[in-house]
Amino acid sequence: MKHLSTIILSLLIAGSQGSIYAQVSAVSGKSFEFFVRETKPDDNLVPEKRPEVPKQSVPKSDVDVNIPKSKNKKEQTFAVIIANENYISESQVMFAQNDGEVFKKYCLQTLGVPEQNVRFITDATLNGIRKEMTWLSNVAEAFEGEANIIFYYAGHGIPDENSKSAYLLPIDGYGTDVESGYKIDDLYAKLGSLHAKSIVVFLDACFSGAQRSGTMLASARGIAIKAKESAPVGNMVVFSAAQGDETAYPYNEQGHGLFTYFLLKKLQETAGNVTLGELGSYITRNVRQLSVVVNNKSQTPTVTPSNVLGKKWQEIKLK
Repeated sequence: MKHLSTIILSLLIAGSQGSIYAQVSAVSGKSFEFFVRETKPDDNLVPEKRPEVPKQSVPKSDVDVNIPKSKNKKEQTFAVIIANENYISESQVMFAQNDGEVFKKYCLQTLGVPEQNVRFITDATLNGIRKEMTWLSNVAEAFEGEANIIFYYAGHGIPDENSKSAYLLPIDGYGTDVESGYKIDDLYAKLGSLHAKSIVVFLDACFSGAQRSGTMLASARGIAIKAKESAPVGNMVVFSAAQGDETAYPYNEQGHGLFTYFLLKKLQETAGNVTLGELGSYITRNVRQLSVVVNNKSQTPTVTPSNVLGKKWQEIKLK
């Protein structure tokens, strides 16, 4: 190298693939090339994502339009809406995001919940769900027993094959690992402990290991599991899309979950002036009937109040 009078060094940084390309040449005419791949310290810690599925077109439903508008504001009503559609390691939940988006519109326009009182989260992780539960706890404490709470969830649910306990499945969770889920018992305990005037829960999910299409989750066993029922506590009423080992089906023609469609339909027909008793009867009757006709399978929504409410829950209104 000492006999070389000129050394020319040229570097070309290639932006694609995170690589660096370098070429070193000398007047002798000899040259060599090398590649250096740029890596991050935690590259191996990032979970491998499922191949992206093309976005499914969502049909326009009759409940997506002509949404009644309320003149009154419910300043002390607060809503958390979680719509989990795009899972990292599990199949998509068709129409879940649309379910959440339209339910939010009904909360704002029909029920009169102020915009700042509604938390809408799409594709929530486990920590994301925990964060919203903490927010609800802080809200209930600040309003000293005068807050009305609405909790809505659309997405996968999974059962524990041993204990038969039910779990909400965050988008970063695994169907074979209940530790990656949010236990329904914990959800009810957290909500039931809130110093709130009323707590209404809507769960458009099933906990049998099945998905909306009726097939089993890829990570679940090939049989549906009958998850045990959890008991609501406090001033809580829970609306569930299905019971036992049933599946919570979609309503393909309307672009919603079957349960959510009839929830929205009743709010549309009544402009939100409906008791929980009337709402529960309407949803249960219509979902049972249409599921048999369209899906050839049973889907039976349930309404479960806490023991402390007795029959008073039937007269509670969202609006």
